Amino acid sequence: MSNPLHNLKIDYWYKAALVVGAVVLITALTVELKGVENSIVQLIALGTILVGIGEWINHPLQTQIVPPSPRNPTWLKGEGYLRKNSALGLLFVISGVGFIGLGIWKLVV
Repeated sequence: MSNPLHNLKIDYWYKAALVVGAVVLITALTVELKGVENSIVQLIALGTILVGIGEWINHPLQTQIVPPSPRNPTWLKGEGYLRKNSALGLLFVISGVGFIGLGIWKLVV
């Protein structure tokens, strides 16, 4: 049986935020932390996960085909993950920032 996560590439910051947030959330759910309440760490980790998901949604793969020109005699194909905001992606990012802010506020107060 193959590993379903072997194709997961952490090549952008929002994917790294998603993975780090998930690891911290699982840790905060299973281990009693010392020096800080688990609920605060869970809020911040959940917010980080939501920001990572939202940014992943907001960076879809975009392809552009450029026709030949005097500078370039052949067709070119360009691909990239440029930011393209969507309502769902922004909803995830805003709610994630809200959870992070709430967690930091509870940590300070």
